[in-house]
Amino acid sequence: MNRDIQSFADVYNNIHALPENTTFVHHRESDRWKRYSTTEFLTAIRFLTLAFAAEGWRGRQVAIAIAPSVDWLLLDYALMLCGAVSVPLFTNISTKNLRFQIDDADLHIVFTQTRAHEEIIHEANPAITCIDIDTTDQDHRTLETFLRAGQEINQKFPTRFDEILSRIRPDDLATIVYTSGTSGLPKGVELTHYNLISQLIDTAVKYKFDPKTDIALSLLPLAHIFERMVMHFYLSTGMSIYFADDVKNIGNLMHSVRPTVMTVVPRLLEKVWLKMHAKAMQSGPIKKIIAMWAFHRARHNDPYRQKSRLDSLLDSLVYRKLRDAMGGRIRMLISGGAPLSDDLYRFFLNIGIPLYQGYGLTEASPVICANAPGANKVGTCGRHFAHTEAKIDINGELLARGPGIMRGYHNNPQATRETIDSDGWLHTGDLATMDEDGYITITGRSKELSKTSTGEYISTSYIEQLLMASGWFDHVMTVGNNRPFVVALLMLDENVVHGLMKKHDFQDPQEAVHSGRFRKKVHHLIARINKKLNHWERIRNFHLITEPLSIENGDLTPSMKLAREHIQRRFQEEIEQMYTGE
Repeated sequence: MNRDIQSFADVYNNIHALPENTTFVHHRESDRWKRYSTTEFLTAIRFLTLAFAAEGWRGRQVAIAIAPSVDWLLLDYALMLCGAVSVPLFTNISTKNLRFQIDDADLHIVFTQTRAHEEIIHEANPAITCIDIDTTDQDHRTLETFLRAGQEINQKFPTRFDEILSRIRPDDLATIVYTSGTSGLPKGVELTHYNLISQLIDTAVKYKFDPKTDIALSLLPLAHIFERMVMHFYLSTGMSIYFADDVKNIGNLMHSVRPTVMTVVPRLLEKVWLKMHAKAMQSGPIKKIIAMWAFHRARHNDPYRQKSRLDSLLDSLVYRKLRDAMGGRIRMLISGGAPLSDDLYRFFLNIGIPLYQGYGLTEASPVICANAPGANKVGTCGRHFAHTEAKIDINGELLARGPGIMRGYHNNPQATRETIDSDGWLHTGDLATMDEDGYITITGRSKELSKTSTGEYISTSYIEQLLMASGWFDHVMTVGNNRPFVVALLMLDENVVHGLMKKHDFQDPQEAVHSGRFRKKVHHLIARINKKLNHWERIRNFHLITEPLSIENGDLTPSMKLAREHIQRRFQEEIEQMYTGE
């Protein structure tokens, strides 16, 4: 990417100069792909920018609350180009948090896609003007309404679009992105044009794509800054992009799209591994033994060791089929959002699917460090981005400084001062180490360091990662702060529960998970994990949870992380019983 690019106005012109791609961006409509060429995509942005500018939205916050799609990107680009501030909204958060975000961002206009989303927005604030992009109601404006209005403006004033773009400055506020708020109300992260552009420039240093051959399949919500930044990077290269319509349809989409690159979260990789493993275990006795051997070697062997004839044999018998199940052309999986277990990291590398773990946070736009081709070390989050500085302070906390660091928290100068010090260093809140080669490893959250009542420190995130690596749980939360020992709340994966019911003919989920057979398995799992822990960190008791957690009632954040304080309150009685029982 041209390093002279300073804003999304420059990105627009950069894409315009690229060769035409007739299969540029796609999303699903009525089980069919809706396709935009490069010219069609850029023309739609041009018309929407003109229409939004005519609405007088420059300097105003406007929210997007629709599903990930080409339409989402069109709205995002046009809002930023017209000088407005794009505010992504999750509508499946608690009404309390949604109301806070609407008030904090001073929102008056929200783009929605369904009547249900409109009702959720109006429940939080009836005064909001909702623009349903797909409605057939003649009295309501739609995306098409704005496209037509922009086209008319373009015909009458052909130079106006360039005039609007010329007003954009690198330090203009481009977006406010609300953090998950695992322990309270979310914070609005203010990111400028150049905050985001600096990420595109540094991403291009680490990762190389060929628009003639590379195809991206997008699975994650665009309201997450990680997927949003990556998507803008894909667009800047001119490569083809497909949006998944349903995460449950990923297997079919991989076969039909045959992507070469995807950004993922560890939980998705865990589910892919579980599905692969379950299918392999359904084979006949001989094939099952070979598969078990192959899976074990893939999870535990060094992926960079000298390959043997046995590795080649297992590749032809097992690993090649696993690659084919993911479309057969993956050359890059980039994982972020949560820690990736070393076993899972090794597995994908050993079966021939390049996997690269990175790390960042919304306040850094978002990537601070990442593994990449030619510089990939299992267990780490890679080296820092080219224009980002990183260091570990005396308390073991990771600090970062550079052009991607946020302007600050919206309407919250005190929180900004607490997060960015006078020298410009962002205090991430994450504990980390950095080896002699510059590879960064995240070891836990500083706020998640618990201290037992006997005075020993424990890293809850490390223990939880060990438990999650089993693949049995959707979420895990350990408790031990100011307590005599550690206990765990284990939220079971519904597929594990259903598999248990089917295998042992249980009729009720509670009967299945509280059976002596299953509890014995959990005890064995915890015993194995405890061997890796100091005696004061070891899990002494656990509680199994089968009821689903939801974003709507506050159990989870929009990024599907546990709202820890809420969970602790909700299961307070069960927690107390675990301590009473011991």
